[in-house]
Amino acid sequence: MSRGSALAVLSPVASEQWGMVTAGQARRLGVSRQDLNRLIDDGTLAVADQAARVYRLTGVPENPDLDPLRAAWLQLGGASFWHERIAAPDVVISHRSAAHLRGLGDLIPREHEFYATTRLRPRRKDIKLRVRSRIAPESREVWDGLPVSTVPAIIADLLSDREDESAVAQVVRDGLERGLLRREAVQAVIEPHTAAYGHSDPIEFLRVLVGEAAQA
Repeated sequence: MSRGSALAVLSPVASEQWGMVTAGQARRLGVSRQDLNRLIDDGTLAVADQAARVYRLTGVPENPDLDPLRAAWLQLGGASFWHERIAAPDVVISHRSAAHLRGLGDLIPREHEFYATTRLRPRRKDIKLRVRSRIAPESREVWDGLPVSTVPAIIADLLSDREDESAVAQVVRDGLERGLLRREAVQAVIEPHTAAYGHSDPIEFLRVLVGEAAQA
């Protein structure tokens, strides 16, 4: 396939995927590994972060903060296109990665964290997968073009991981301030974790998380 033809079939896919395309998607479109290598050699494509099977059109502006997470999510989808995966999400961003994507709190992700409905082997140490047979629709939504846990689900996951209370509190407060979270939803997700965090009453735990305890 000529350079122009390869670019013509890859560009529409990349345009809905932050300028990125996977090797599996390229094969599905009839673009061979040799075609990809030529596009890399002439500077049209570049390897996206550590995701060796994901490539980025070099003319598309980069987002150093989010592109690594986007590339990891794309890699986990193989040959499936963005619109196919969004319609029926099988890999959802979770935990610290989800909080960071949504700009909640200040927890720094140590790795890219996802829920997946099947056991995947990305062969990358910076990806952490938790397998669930089903990801409930009410626990996920689309944010910035990516399937991500809802804010209540993020808080529940952080508490399950026993993240620092003050760090979880900042996520809660950011969610409330931005209208992404209701107080009732916070109370529901924190109740099972009340004792583990040293509180005897969920209402008291809620007041601590939302910043009201000091005013009592």
